Amino acid sequence: MAAYHPDMVKEGRAQLGFNLRDLAVNLPGAFFIYRADDGKILFANRELLRITECSSMEALIEFIGREVKGLIASEDYAEAVESCDQQVGDSDDAVAHMDYHVITKETHKRIYVHAVAHMAKNPYFDQIYYVILSPKPEQK
Repeated sequence: MAAYHPDMVKEGRAQLGFNLRDLAVNLPGAFFIYRADDGKILFANRELLRITECSSMEALIEFIGREVKGLIASEDYAEAVESCDQQVGDSDDAVAHMDYHVITKETHKRIYVHAVAHMAKNPYFDQIYYVILSPKPEQK
């Protein structure tokens, strides 16, 4: 096992025995990546597709319109964005915690989730968010 460090020798990373695809498919949680400037989703893993009842990335894109705004229930969106903006501020490397609902495609269920969003600079997309979603019991 090794923690990632930018100075790692390339050969050492290859010897770990898994790649990005393995992580995306096998991690036991939903995650997605989106651009901060326009909310365009760049990547979603299989678990997010399962939670949203989408059979493929194409089905997810058709369902939500490729934007994070389409993923978050409309009544929760403004509060989630405001909370995220307050927690992240002007930082280039910040984390935000939010709770909101995701609506499923087929049964239109409301899934209550806790989201952890990490905003980071990316050389290709400028600022992007890496987001992990965990379903949680509905609060009463």
